[in-house]
Amino acid sequence: MIKTGGSDTAGSLAAGAAQVYACLLAREQATFQEIQAEVRCLPADAEKAVHALIGWGLLQGPSEDGHFHAVSPETARRVALSPLYQEVQGLQHAIAETSAAFDMLTPVYETHAGARGVPDLEEIHSLPAVRNLITGLAVDAQEEVLTSQPGGPRPEELIRESLAKAESLLQRNVRMRTLYQHSAQFDQGTIAYVEHVARRGAAVRTTAAGFPRVLIFDRRVAVLSLRGSKEGALIARSPSVVDMAVQAFEHAWAVATDFPVSYDREVTQSTSNAIRSSIEQQLVDGISDKRISEGLGLSLRAVQRHIAEIIRELGARNRLHAGYLLCEKRLHKGSTPPDGSPETPAAQP
Repeated sequence: MIKTGGSDTAGSLAAGAAQVYACLLAREQATFQEIQAEVRCLPADAEKAVHALIGWGLLQGPSEDGHFHAVSPETARRVALSPLYQEVQGLQHAIAETSAAFDMLTPVYETHAGARGVPDLEEIHSLPAVRNLITGLAVDAQEEVLTSQPGGPRPEELIRESLAKAESLLQRNVRMRTLYQHSAQFDQGTIAYVEHVARRGAAVRTTAAGFPRVLIFDRRVAVLSLRGSKEGALIARSPSVVDMAVQAFEHAWAVATDFPVSYDREVTQSTSNAIRSSIEQQLVDGISDKRISEGLGLSLRAVQRHIAEIIRELGARNRLHAGYLLCEKRLHKGSTPPDGSPETPAAQP
């Protein structure tokens, strides 16, 4: 006998549900055995289809005599959407009340803050407040969102949150460009995220160079890292500051390469070479392991493993000696910066 409890209306109707629905519309009522005979399918498939139709409110039953009855889509729609409409109305009411509360405080702010209006630069020191603000800016965005995410893999929770924002933006035809460091190419969570948003039109690139963490909305508001705080952010509305953030993003974007959404041996090797080249350059510059790790978005252990390999290959005595040998090697060969662009020759007298 068919089980009708525990229906779930989420997702699409089961395969064959339309046939079962048509069968019931033609007969007005039918038992499960009659449905199965009519649509000519396996009992499990018929049960799944009936179960789905009941879940969507398109089917009623079974009655005491074992019959099912079809319900019109319009009636089922009204029944299904009624609680959602009530929830939306409740949210709209809450939004209106909250907005009114802030409106009441606007004159107080203007009285004590003078005629400055919304500040050009504003520090936010609470991570939940920063995340809520970013969500609001994403909702208001109309044309373009630029994001640069330095560092290593992000927590799964943040990736899910970013995915929800990205889908909403892309559905509204808002352009999206995201910049990661090369190390992000080896994180499965980031790879899955990029595959998803790239199919919907987002552009994603990676680079070996370091860059600041920033989100820019419609080139009007920039959310920047707050110095000395991992949970805070600086909200910049000043056109000059936002323009500077955009220019920094565009400079990093210009030397970055497309995020490989599928495995490619040559691309992977090229990425590894770029990371290695950047580490070598920073060895020459005397940068500490910790700062190299932070700048490239690699773990400290991974950086130290790269450096140990470089020291071994050069036959150097230590880290300092390796930096000296690399510098000497580049002087003899003619060095090329890590971004691949040739050095500008010195002007001739």
